[in-house]
Amino acid sequence: MKTIVQSPSLDRRNAAWDVRHGSKNYAALVGAQIASGVLSFAAVWLATHLLGPTGYGGVVAIIAASQAIGQLGVNWTAVSLSRYGVEEFVETGHVAKAFWTRFWIFLPNVILILATSPLWLPWLVSLLKLPSQASPIVLSLFLASALWIHVQQALQGAKLMRLQASLLTFERLLVLLIILACALTGKASFLNLALAYILAPIGACLAGLWRLRNLIFPVVGIDRALLKRMLTFSLPILPASFVGYMSSNYLDAFFITHYLSGAHLGVYSVAYQLTGTGLQLPLLVGSVLLPLFVTLQVEGQFDRAERFMHNALPLLTLLWGTACALAAAVGSYFLPLIFGEQFSGLGALLWPLMAAAALAGPTLMGYAPFSNSKSVTYIAMLGAIASALVNVVLNYLLIPTFGLMGCAWATTAAYGVNTLVVVVLVHKRLLSGRPWTIQAVSPIVVGSMLASFYSVNLMALAVTLLLSVALMLLHRKSVSAGFKMLKNFQRGGSEAPSVAES
Repeated sequence: MKTIVQSPSLDRRNAAWDVRHGSKNYAALVGAQIASGVLSFAAVWLATHLLGPTGYGGVVAIIAASQAIGQLGVNWTAVSLSRYGVEEFVETGHVAKAFWTRFWIFLPNVILILATSPLWLPWLVSLLKLPSQASPIVLSLFLASALWIHVQQALQGAKLMRLQASLLTFERLLVLLIILACALTGKASFLNLALAYILAPIGACLAGLWRLRNLIFPVVGIDRALLKRMLTFSLPILPASFVGYMSSNYLDAFFITHYLSGAHLGVYSVAYQLTGTGLQLPLLVGSVLLPLFVTLQVEGQFDRAERFMHNALPLLTLLWGTACALAAAVGSYFLPLIFGEQFSGLGALLWPLMAAAALAGPTLMGYAPFSNSKSVTYIAMLGAIASALVNVVLNYLLIPTFGLMGCAWATTAAYGVNTLVVVVLVHKRLLSGRPWTIQAVSPIVVGSMLASFYSVNLMALAVTLLLSVALMLLHRKSVSAGFKMLKNFQRGGSEAPSVAES
């Protein structure tokens, strides 16, 4: 009798695959992220040594300008591609309709931005104190980044997260190699180094499209029913993208260059980039969970996702906060030594910025994929509005008096408000009960306040660890259930959530 072998694509289309390969996927993603982090760290170290704080601040300003254009102009529909791409993949084994329907939304937005750029781009460039010749580089970086985001979302839709992570590592490698080439040829200006951030995503994008070719080609026209669903899903994200930019480090760049200097922006950006690299770990959890949550919904088993939110997420949040505290304590000692005297302020910034990363954890690891899988995107919009208001007001109030430390704490407060709003709304709209997720982020917040106000690095770490242990003892039943769920998930057991619930 002929044996029928199930194709890998067919196997990926059910929830059992997501659970069975969940720990392997995440381990591969973390490994790729570690490699990406090392490459990013090396690229930043080399760039700062070639250009100094002021020159590197120019590179950051170009990136900030391009991100402003992308986030406000085209990226507001990006998540809809992975959301409905997963659904299409589970049902048909392809992502062509989602890929091309979102592309036909994406394309006119890009054309409009390019056509109107002479009206607003000179103002944006001058606001960041960039030379006029930076304008084409800003637009080129916007185009490369926007297309790369589109391809990444398609990879997530096809449940190719490991490939996506590998391509992100490849992108970081290209950035480092191009910067190294500039150094060896003696052409290390901030404009030339900015080219590295244009060419690298183009290379990764081409590789991703080649892997997706059988899932997205031939080109198809707009699916009107899917277009309506995508726009309904994305419209709340449009204002969220606008106000969300106001709670990001890219808006911080405008405040820092206005109140302080390009050199200060270079220092702050190094600290924030290191924090952002760490933030990829909870973000990767969310990227693994979104396909699982969507697949569970298609299969009518969404109660398993709800059990994850109640049992595993608070424990993950506490562990993530503890890891952030350790990173802040260690980094406060070593980063100033690595980057030199010009970056002596790096250590003090790490504690509040790592607290911000810890506060973002529960949203990235649970609440965002959970609400997006239910297509309830207005929650992200409301969280972004609250976060943006806090960030803008506190930047205005704190930076002139406290400098970069004020900017860091404005970011922490903004992340905290966003998480609080999202948690409250998700439980009001989608989930019953009140797990101890918010309590789980309190230890590192307390530790960061001690480190910032009293300059006590080791004491801040000790207090954070003691409070974390106290919370684990206080919620020991929930912690035990969470560990059981994660352990079963790590083993690939298809009934992992049910075991944890019992």
